[in-house]
Amino acid sequence: MEIKTYKCDIKGCKGIVGNHKEHPGVQVPMQVIFTTEQNEGRSTKPYFETIKLDLCDKCFSNTLNGNYIFASGAMGHNEYYFRR
Repeated sequence: MEIKTYKCDIKGCKGIVGNHKEHPGVQVPMQVIFTTEQNEGRSTKPYFETIKLDLCDKCFSNTLNGNYIFASGAMGHNEYYFRR
């Protein structure tokens, strides 16, 4: 049986999400704040979009404490991060 390990999608986080079968948090639909448009990657007025992310327990808990995830990039090549 092949075991796949998933890493957290948050920039700078080294957390492991875990085995896809054992961890229900893989591909969690999360509302994020984009700061760039998705076709050209230019800066734009911030907007919400729901994205499926792999989140470790620490980053998932961070969102539950009221910290939004921000995103920038274009055409599927995005970075997800918390503002400090």
